[in-house]
Amino acid sequence: MITHRQTKLLQQAQSRHGRRKSGVFLCEGLRCCREGLTRRPDWFAFGLCATTLAESADWVALTEACPHLTDRITVIPDRQFADFAVTENPQGVLCVFEYPESDLRVVAPRDAFVLILDRVQDPGNLGTILRTAWAVGLRDVWLTRGAVDPFNPKAIRAGMGAQFVLNLPVFASLSEAQAALTETGYPRLWCAGPRGGVGCFDEAFVLPQSGLVIGNEAAGVGPVNAAQTVTIPMPGDAESLNAAQAATVLLFEAVRRGVVRSGGPWVSG
Repeated sequence: MITHRQTKLLQQAQSRHGRRKSGVFLCEGLRCCREGLTRRPDWFAFGLCATTLAESADWVALTEACPHLTDRITVIPDRQFADFAVTENPQGVLCVFEYPESDLRVVAPRDAFVLILDRVQDPGNLGTILRTAWAVGLRDVWLTRGAVDPFNPKAIRAGMGAQFVLNLPVFASLSEAQAALTETGYPRLWCAGPRGGVGCFDEAFVLPQSGLVIGNEAAGVGPVNAAQTVTIPMPGDAESLNAAQAATVLLFEAVRRGVVRSGGPWVSG
């Protein structure tokens, strides 16, 4: 049976203000919930499971993967579950996790370069970028104030578990993030732009010991000093790529160049 407190937390998790006030966020779907339960069991508060899913092999697999946690997941009728689901076609499981505090002590770059998302506001874009950052092996993604909450339900779905892996410190501005980079020996700042910059496939685009900025979807990158622009060549006549597409191209260019983490610190090949 769902308690009154759990119902209130589920409602609060729907909005940024409610998430900050309650200290919880919502994760829905089998894969995403599994990532959270297995990678961050200490964040887990409680969950709900629809009756139909509870009778399936998928549910058995989840309970086997997380036997010490599933006693905190309440099985409820499908119709009642639909009242709490945030997706149009829910898979039948959602979990509530306690909001993590980004480890602001870990601002010294731990990777060959630092990905910075400057006021990226679309939750789908932000979640997709985080998923890509996770895929290429980054450990930290820096955000600036004004970005969408990375624990927004839509961002969580797009991230597919990335938020449970990455450290996500938030800086007051891009200038503050740049200052933190400079202080730790990362002197270069590359800002993605649609034209007029160094081509991302050119040797002049040097990633190690750099910050790589993806800007706001409408306004681009905020005010910053001594930055260089990196541009993705587009032979067609499209005006630009969206933030997630641009980030994906640039991050996998880093992979192509051999900027990889192999069992320890990042090295540049």
